[in-house]
Amino acid sequence: MSYIDGLLGQGEEIVFETRHHWFMLFTRVLTKLILLLLLIAVAVIGPQAFPSAGSLIPLGALLLGTFLVLSALMDYLRWSYEQYIVTDRRVIQLHGVLNKSVLDSSLEKINDVELDQTLLGRIFGFGNIEILTASQEGINRFDHIAHPLQFKKAMLDARARYDHYLDRAPVQAYAGPPNLQSMLSQLAALHQSGILNDAEFEAKKRAILSRI
Repeated sequence: MSYIDGLLGQGEEIVFETRHHWFMLFTRVLTKLILLLLLIAVAVIGPQAFPSAGSLIPLGALLLGTFLVLSALMDYLRWSYEQYIVTDRRVIQLHGVLNKSVLDSSLEKINDVELDQTLLGRIFGFGNIEILTASQEGINRFDHIAHPLQFKKAMLDARARYDHYLDRAPVQAYAGPPNLQSMLSQLAALHQSGILNDAEFEAKKRAILSRI
């Protein structure tokens, strides 16, 4: 059983889940890779440029390079373990590799949702979600998550189902004002067929014309 399965209540179901977009992980790892390449260059060129330093420069580069590799590995682990989840009852933010931190907001406490997506985010498919809640924290912000539009839609749909809004009868669209000419034609047909006498015909015609 995964860690998130242990957080779910009885009968609680996951509606949608996402995490930080891979582009954010890529930029962090790429930065560390560039620094690692620079360290390798320093380790090769440094002893030739500073012969008095001896093996200190390669040793220092090795230590810093090891730190960068471990840091990149931790970035990947944090990315893979951090999740943003919508269930049929709440929104859950889970992060932490060894030490876990869980922040959840009940659907009934969600007052408003704001989506912020830059041009780069629209191209690659990431954005920021800001949830305004009635809890003491007030605002929960999820930065650079993947599929933000789907996340927002899933959250709003889950809230609507939670409130039984989707179970209500649909509101009938306004059909517009009645066609008076058609009503008068139908009234005349009823009069000619004998269903309405002269007095009833005149009374109903006046009622229809009074709407003009």
